[in-house]
Amino acid sequence: MQLGENPWLLIGLTFLELLFVIVPALISSRLEKKSFIDIMKDMGFQKNEDLFLKILSGLSLGILFFFFGNYIIIFFRDFIIGNLFGAEFVEQAQEGAISTAPIQPTIIQLIIFVILQIIVVGPCEEAFFRGFLIKKFNTKIKLIYSIIISSICFTIYHVPPFLVPITTIITFSGYYFTFGFLLSLIFVYFNYSIIPCAVAHSCFNLLLFVL
Repeated sequence: MQLGENPWLLIGLTFLELLFVIVPALISSRLEKKSFIDIMKDMGFQKNEDLFLKILSGLSLGILFFFFGNYIIIFFRDFIIGNLFGAEFVEQAQEGAISTAPIQPTIIQLIIFVILQIIVVGPCEEAFFRGFLIKKFNTKIKLIYSIIISSICFTIYHVPPFLVPITTIITFSGYYFTFGFLLSLIFVYFNYSIIPCAVAHSCFNLLLFVL
């Protein structure tokens, strides 16, 4: 599925990621009798100490993810799935994958896309999958289980059932789960700050697009 054939449509869809922040914050504020702003702060949108260090760490980790990401996908796609189900299965999986890279964008579209990756995609996904889910589940269950649930949700979002074939789900779930798990560990290591994982996430996405 190629979403980038119409760059303006892709840009519009990217704005929908704001719902990752707005909807959970609205629902949670009602249920917990807390203000919308307080919930947003709980999700990670607050003043951070050591901001420069966290941004620098996020950039470094994003670059590291980019260079090792190909090995991770080769491990799951070719070594595990390819050996289990064969090359034709993997080929069908790749044909069914969702691509969000804009095709032949204008310079204006390209600039908007890059800005949205930095200020919307990374922060909003990390605020929900890490800042919201891990914190909420961790009040009820152990941290490791919270991380696993968050990583599973992250995986489902990127290989959504009913939108992609089962071959794509099987082939790429391990890849997305691994990245979700690593981003969760970064979130916990930096004392539940979404800054490093959001920067790493955005940096990784941009490097995939540019290179």
